[in-house]
Amino acid sequence: MGSNSFRRIVGHFADGKYTELSIDSNTMGVGDDVEMNGGISKGKLVQIGLVLKAYAAACAKDGAPNPMAVGTAAFRDAPNGAEVIALAERAGIRMEIASEERESELAYLVGSLGRDGYAVVDNGSRSIELVARPDGVLRYHVFNLGYRVAYDQFFARTNDPAAAILAFRERLQTETSAAPFMKGEARLVGVEFMEMAKVLFKEVPDGYVFTLGELKARLDAIAADQFGFGPLRMMDDIDRALPRLVVAVELMEAFGYNEFMVTSRQLGAGLIIEAGLR
Repeated sequence: MGSNSFRRIVGHFADGKYTELSIDSNTMGVGDDVEMNGGISKGKLVQIGLVLKAYAAACAKDGAPNPMAVGTAAFRDAPNGAEVIALAERAGIRMEIASEERESELAYLVGSLGRDGYAVVDNGSRSIELVARPDGVLRYHVFNLGYRVAYDQFFARTNDPAAAILAFRERLQTETSAAPFMKGEARLVGVEFMEMAKVLFKEVPDGYVFTLGELKARLDAIAADQFGFGPLRMMDDIDRALPRLVVAVELMEAFGYNEFMVTSRQLGAGLIIEAGLR
């Protein structure tokens, strides 16, 4: 249950392998609703309740009768988030609102499949989690500069892509300085970065590895093409893709990685992986 989208995932995890059987998605806009109203509005609560009931029925039909759910940043920020837990319970869904530590823990499982040696970035609509597990100890840094926030703040109202990219990168540098634990791992992995690949590059398989040169060349081309920036912003899902491209390049350079692996796995898959590990 993300700040922008809900996803219903059916899958299993065993012997280090994650298998996704089905996934459904609904754009919900809970984060925007909370920002506008100071909490989750009554109308949005009704919408959430209807979607959760439909998800529970679909899970039962799929032979997964005990669904679990995790709410992310918007539900942490909402003073009435507990009302959603009650809605989920009435629908037959066990829901938790993840703390920053808990969301980071799940993000690490999604990116690493439970293995050590990974640095993971989960770039959601509201928040970004930077997380690693050096020496088996979870370390994380969470900040509210997700793709929706970043796009609105840096890209939506400018005709100068180079200036926008520079300003966003400078803002990110204040956050990367707080996460030195991200350096020196075997692999840097991006959770929810497949939209970046699809919009700005091409369809790629799960686990595809971009080089720093590939990503930086695309970002530099966008920065240099002021006349093409308007048409670029008209592309579907550019608000999901462009900020993530900047994040990927900035993190690779800040933490010293030449490769960046992307995965299609969503944060909710962390609940499935966690159950499999148990």
